[in-house]
Amino acid sequence: MYKWLFILTFSSLFSQISPIELSDNKKIAVQNIILAKVNDTTISVMDVKKKMDLLFYQNYPHLSHSNQARLQFYETGWRQALMQMIDNELILSDAATREIKLSDGEVREEMESRFGPHVLSTLDKMDITYDEAWKIVKNDLIVQRMNWWFIQSKAIQNVKPQDIRLAYRAYLEENPPYQLLKYQVISIHSENSEKIAEKVHEFLSQNNQKPELLSDQLQKIDPSIQISSEYTVKDTELSESHKTALSSMSSQSYSPPTFQKSRNSNKIVARIFYLNQKTDYPAPTFADLSSKLKNGLIQQAIAKESFNYIEKLRKHYGFDSENIKKNFPEDMHPFSLQ
Repeated sequence: MYKWLFILTFSSLFSQISPIELSDNKKIAVQNIILAKVNDTTISVMDVKKKMDLLFYQNYPHLSHSNQARLQFYETGWRQALMQMIDNELILSDAATREIKLSDGEVREEMESRFGPHVLSTLDKMDITYDEAWKIVKNDLIVQRMNWWFIQSKAIQNVKPQDIRLAYRAYLEENPPYQLLKYQVISIHSENSEKIAEKVHEFLSQNNQKPELLSDQLQKIDPSIQISSEYTVKDTELSESHKTALSSMSSQSYSPPTFQKSRNSNKIVARIFYLNQKTDYPAPTFADLSSKLKNGLIQQAIAKESFNYIEKLRKHYGFDSENIKKNFPEDMHPFSLQ
């Protein structure tokens, strides 16, 4: 889980690097200092670099020859990678007290899965020894197993059917079914708007075409007649006056005239609505949505269980992450191009 959260943070970072930057041939210099000590394990800048190299080469092989890209990866993520490594060490300590073990066969299979059939040559390109990679992969597998037992499985068990039902009701409240209406308004601003409106409505109903196709004839009836552009609006977003006029209409029909006093001229304005199209968008059924809602609830539960588990480990082992963060000011740059 931690690995993919880390990778997603940088998923869009390298798409913005220009070809000139990728051709940089300078070497990366590392200021190798001890960053943290968790129980009996020390974590140095080089340890962080090796961990990040594995992530980089696995997820961005097309940038493997760009020191500029790798530097950007290090600089952007080394603090996050360090905190992840610290938390992983706490999990490994917990696993050791529970005597969690892995077989060599499991680690070997994962090594081949990550680095392909030619493991040694791949690791040589990464400048990582076989023993270093073995330890990293083994620890990752143990962390994954602990995450499953003490975070993910608990989260899955905590999501009950009634929780999914409640999530569905909440979804319907935020995303109610609606109709999408496409309509136009014919407005009449004449002194005799009421009489003219009746005549216009009779004419429109008899011809039963879109208003713009009848524009010339309407202008002959009265020059004050105006035809709006077509509106596309959800029924839930309509004003009350428009909703009242349109709610009972069928597609490609005209409404009876409605009348309202103009605020500007104090004259009576007549309006006739033309409903071009009405499309229903019903709410998704529970069956259609339940799987997505369940996954969302599980992810929320995983985040909660993960936080609780890590906080419990930090407290148990007397580890204060805030003190660690304070030791690394924003202007600290352990990686540079030279």
